[in-house]
Amino acid sequence: MNQKVLETCKENIRQKEKWEDHLKRAKEYLREEQAKIIQLKNQLKKEQLDVERLEGLSFSNLFYSITGKKLEKMEKEQQEAAAAQLKYEEAKETAADLEREIEEIKQKLTHLGDPIKKYEQLMQEKEKQLHSSNSNLTVKIDELSEEEANKKLILNELKEAISAGNQASSALSIAISALNSAKGWSTWDLFGGGMVSTAIKHSKINDAKGDIHHAQRKLRHFEEEMKDVQKFASYSIHIGDILTFADYFFDGFIVDWMVHGKINDSLKQTEKMKYKVDEAIGSLIEFQTEIQTKKEQIKQRRIRLIEEA
Repeated sequence: MNQKVLETCKENIRQKEKWEDHLKRAKEYLREEQAKIIQLKNQLKKEQLDVERLEGLSFSNLFYSITGKKLEKMEKEQQEAAAAQLKYEEAKETAADLEREIEEIKQKLTHLGDPIKKYEQLMQEKEKQLHSSNSNLTVKIDELSEEEANKKLILNELKEAISAGNQASSALSIAISALNSAKGWSTWDLFGGGMVSTAIKHSKINDAKGDIHHAQRKLRHFEEEMKDVQKFASYSIHIGDILTFADYFFDGFIVDWMVHGKINDSLKQTEKMKYKVDEAIGSLIEFQTEIQTKKEQIKQRRIRLIEEA
């Protein structure tokens, strides 16, 4: 039997298990976001604001729409309502992301079909061949091929996790750049930059908001890939509460971010998360090197058996 066919079948089984896990978690996250959307909408109603009017506003327009006052001078109740509106928008964006991801995962699972059934058929054929040959050498070579294939599966998981980690790190770098820009304009605004600098500062913070949402999505994907590594390679690694990372920004974003010091705090928080992500990527790369070495050693043992037969 062609060993390559069996390896491909095993890889498809791994992919099926992986995407089934991802689908289950994505549905759980979606239910949580949908519950959050309901909660935040109710909170908006409690604040006795015109929910329909607020829902029709973009984030940037929100700065100038409420009572015509400067955001820094808004009443406490208005600030709380605006903060709830921002978190409401973020929850809706996240829910939309998850809905798209769920559909993509379902398509991948459909494309994979039923690899388990095919694997069982292949194993039955292989078992018959081994019994008929009755060769200890053949059995040993097959065992080494199996070990090598398992190491290859682990390397695939590590490659996917490292790629997801690099994307998360890159997204965080973009968010850091946006926060630095907002910080610079906030400094200028503190020294009486006027309406123009205030408007630009608000625009930069709006950019940062979008970049943080993007980084949160990439962080969630990185966490999913790390869970796969933990499942298929028994290698555990943690970088903190990824799924609540964005909450730091959207809890009191309106109320506190207009304060220069709060932008500094948010910048430090983002830099801290990027450091953790980069540290995790480094650990994954070290483990990848270790597994690659073991895979090569197994391969060489298999080759020697064949050469010496």
